[in-house]
Amino acid sequence: MTDRPIGVVVIGRNEGERLKRCLASILAQHQGPVVYVDSGSSDGSVEYAQSVGVDVVDLDMTRPFTMARGRNAGLNYLVEQYPECQFVQFVDGDCEIVDGWISNACEFLLANPKTISVCGNRMERYPEATLYNKLINMEWQGAEGEVKACGGDAMYRVGPLAAAKGFNESMIAGEEGELCLRLRDNGFAINRLDIPMTLHDANMHHFTEWWLRSVRCGHAYAHGFDLHRQTPEQHEERYKKRQVLSSMAYGVCFPLLILLLVTVLLTQPLPQLPLIFFCSSILFVLSLYIRLVEKCVKSRLLLGNSQSQAWLYGAFIALGKFPEAQGVSKYYINKMRGVTAKIIEYRAN
Repeated sequence: MTDRPIGVVVIGRNEGERLKRCLASILAQHQGPVVYVDSGSSDGSVEYAQSVGVDVVDLDMTRPFTMARGRNAGLNYLVEQYPECQFVQFVDGDCEIVDGWISNACEFLLANPKTISVCGNRMERYPEATLYNKLINMEWQGAEGEVKACGGDAMYRVGPLAAAKGFNESMIAGEEGELCLRLRDNGFAINRLDIPMTLHDANMHHFTEWWLRSVRCGHAYAHGFDLHRQTPEQHEERYKKRQVLSSMAYGVCFPLLILLLVTVLLTQPLPQLPLIFFCSSILFVLSLYIRLVEKCVKSRLLLGNSQSQAWLYGAFIALGKFPEAQGVSKYYINKMRGVTAKIIEYRAN
């Protein structure tokens, strides 16, 4: 148990048993304030949270919901109601906090004053249940030490986080990385510990769910890049530029190029030399996908994945460029039309 000046913010909607496990995992190791931010649940989540002594913030759903908005609402509630809180642990309602994490994260922040946020290992609760759970479990893996960003589960220093105005509420995904970029620009560090932090319940069973999640990812790349596209050249990175270009190249440009080359081959009589050129060009473009997969496989092997796991992950990284490109396109089409993006739900609760 810990009685440090820490608050915990949980966000969720219709998480059912997942929320119950989440709150139980927090209350078993934490005596400080716990705030549950609900975004229009109809399954009794609010009533249950109140019944176990958790403070509840019920969001006004007449305004567009984003996870960033939910986290900010929880943070603002903590600042107003519990000003003594120095640290805030964010956790999604479909996750459980591993016993001991809150104390470990707090001790790390106390010992490292330049670190503003710390995260650990997020793991799938049922990694072998479905192919998609297995992929997500591998996605959570990462190296320890100083990192560029953390995910939705992490502990932050309240003061600097509030001063940075928290998460960008206009982002329907990827708000954590964008926040971490701003915090690093303010001179703070982000750290990852190689210890268990949370158990996540993806509960993903269908290809369409994986596809929509990848569309959301592409949308987040585009939005993040658009927000910081005026970054000075001397900055250490052009935020999400590489991801946007990669998604559009592999998801749109290369397929169109292959289609054009094949169309010419099938419809135009060609002498031997141009024929060889067109066939070689098609093979070269296809080899770019193979190289993408191989590069991913090497990185996964370094993280300790087996050969079969690494190749599976690499294949889905290449396949994921198509829905990512859809997400990038969706962002810019909405922007041109002046349409406010709505959160992309990929999983039925």
